[in-house]
This record gives sequence, structure tokens and C-alpha cells, in this order.
Amino acid sequence: MWKFSFILLITIGSLVKAHAYERSDAFIVRVFEKRIKVLAPKKYSDQKTSVIIENKTLVKGIFELTRKSGKRIKYISVNPGKFKAVELNLLNKRETFYFVPVSPPFQKVELVPGSRPYEIPPKG
Repeated sequence: MWKFSFILLITIGSLVKAHAYERSDAFIVRVFEKRIKVLAPKKYSDQKTSVIIENKTLVKGIFELTRKSGKRIKYISVNPGKFKAVELNLLNKRETFYFVPVSPPFQKVELVPGSRPYEIPPKG
């Protein structure tokens, strides 16, 4: 009987793992040659949040973080294969931020808390 219980426990555990997805306490933005992948926090905590930018390209990246209003928060440059972390002050818990790649140029990416990992452009 205990063998059956053990096998059942292993089977259920593997099913739960199959539906898990990546999660972070900060925004993690990974910039690749032809796409950008974003891991988002479950929700904003306190009055600050962080954005970690990983440059997975072969060239120096210049990026900009902006508010929904278009107001620039910060310019960031990241060398190839490196990363930088930026702390953002929140005006409210529903605030929207955008990640804008300046060089190499790419479309701006909305940073959405509580979402599953997403890519721009999406895989498909």
C-alpha cells in the first residue's frame, strides 16, 4: 500500500510542476537580438519596485524607463552580457511603466505586474 501511495504522490507532484511558471519579486527584462522577455512580479510591494535589465545581445544597449504619461524616469546603458538594476518609486499601486530600447532600436514594452512571463514579439 505504501508503494502505491508513494507513486501517487510522485505523479501528483510532477503534474503540479508541469503547470508552474517563472515568477520574480522584481521586473526582469531580458533583451535578446530579436525579442524581449519580461518576468513580472506578482504585485507591487511597498512604494518601490525594481527593474533588472539583462543585455543578452552582442552590442551595448541603451534603454529608457518611462511612466505612462511619457515622463522619462531614467536612461540606462548595459554592456553586452551584463545586467543593471534600477529601483523605481511608485506614485500609486496601479502605475504603469514602459521599457524603451533606444539602441538597438525596438518597440516599447509595457511592464505589467501580476502577468505571466511574456515576450515581445510573442513566440508563434
